Amino acid sequence: MRILHITTAYPRRRGDIISPWLVRMLIRLKKRGHRVSVFTSSYRGMGNQVTDGIHVFRFRYAPKNLEILTHDMAVPERMKQGVKFKLLVFPYIGSGIFHAATFPVMHDIVHVHWPIPHILFGLPMKYRWKAPLFLYVHGGELNFLKKLPGTMKKVFINMINRSDYITVNSSYTKGLVEALGVKVPIEVIPFGNPHADRLVKFSMEKPRRILFVGRLIRVKGLDDLIRAFKIVREKFPDAELRLVGEGPMRKELENLARELGVPVTFAGYKSGRELEEEYLSAGIFVLPSKVDEIGQTETLGVVTIEALSYGLPVVASNIGGIPDVIINEETGLLFESGNYQQLAEKIITIFENPVFAAELVEKGQKHISENYSWDRIVARLENLYRKALAKRR
Repeated sequence: MRILHITTAYPRRRGDIISPWLVRMLIRLKKRGHRVSVFTSSYRGMGNQVTDGIHVFRFRYAPKNLEILTHDMAVPERMKQGVKFKLLVFPYIGSGIFHAATFPVMHDIVHVHWPIPHILFGLPMKYRWKAPLFLYVHGGELNFLKKLPGTMKKVFINMINRSDYITVNSSYTKGLVEALGVKVPIEVIPFGNPHADRLVKFSMEKPRRILFVGRLIRVKGLDDLIRAFKIVREKFPDAELRLVGEGPMRKELENLARELGVPVTFAGYKSGRELEEEYLSAGIFVLPSKVDEIGQTETLGVVTIEALSYGLPVVASNIGGIPDVIINEETGLLFESGNYQQLAEKIITIFENPVFAAELVEKGQKHISENYSWDRIVARLENLYRKALAKRR
């Protein structure tokens, strides 16, 4: 099959950490004998590329010095940085539609990520090539849909109903899409671990080191984790907390840790071997996410899959798509989002009961092997593509 994925951004060079889960998915599709391509935006005038055997087509949308809407950070975050970036959305969408409508290379399958607004790129290809159109809804784009005026919202839902299949990352996101009243079949096709394939056994020799990996933003609930850490330290003075990542809340979180008198290590952004070392040296992983002021939350929580892969017991909040991966007292422990006292209790439970922690990891790894291994994920996606093509014949 000739498969085209449409996405906001794609790695510009080796080591460029942009949507690593998508890169893994596409490389595996290619290894299964398919011709795989990507349609995405340019960055500072960057042209087409071939990366890992995948053809990357980049459309220009502004003068080179202004092509910075995408790639460096998520577009919603970029738009918060000023009117200039909000205005760039219009040439981005207009140019994307033009290049999609005139795209010269025919494909059998078109798969659109973040369909609000990228379905505008996918529909011209669907009708020109008579190709099945898939939409991958990640969840965050639905917040934009909610904000649109009534008429425009109906227009987008009507366009969504012109697709052939919708894939989503979790049962939570599936519920959000169903609530829109769409009439298209919806399939949960999650992500696997974007950084590794192996499973590391749980070790009882680890230090009492709590690890978080991700953006330092409101939705991650890191203020609750720091408050919980203060309680944990009263029970275990040798406990450590490491926050791996960067983001706009860093200074606020550093101030909170200072006010509470707890030693929190802000390790900064890490990738590759450095990130792996963070997982391997930790004793527990915590994802304390919450719903932020605009209604966003974790739609899957891929880092919980990563943590289990590295043999870490996981404590996470019971919101969004997290419970798909972390089943309470089976594959990890869940706490009520925002309840930092309960979060502290769960962390202490893990530290006090290493045998129980080992059981959680063992069951967790079995769960992700059966439901989140890349081989299974890609096989399910490939079967869905074949099913869509069969309907067209």
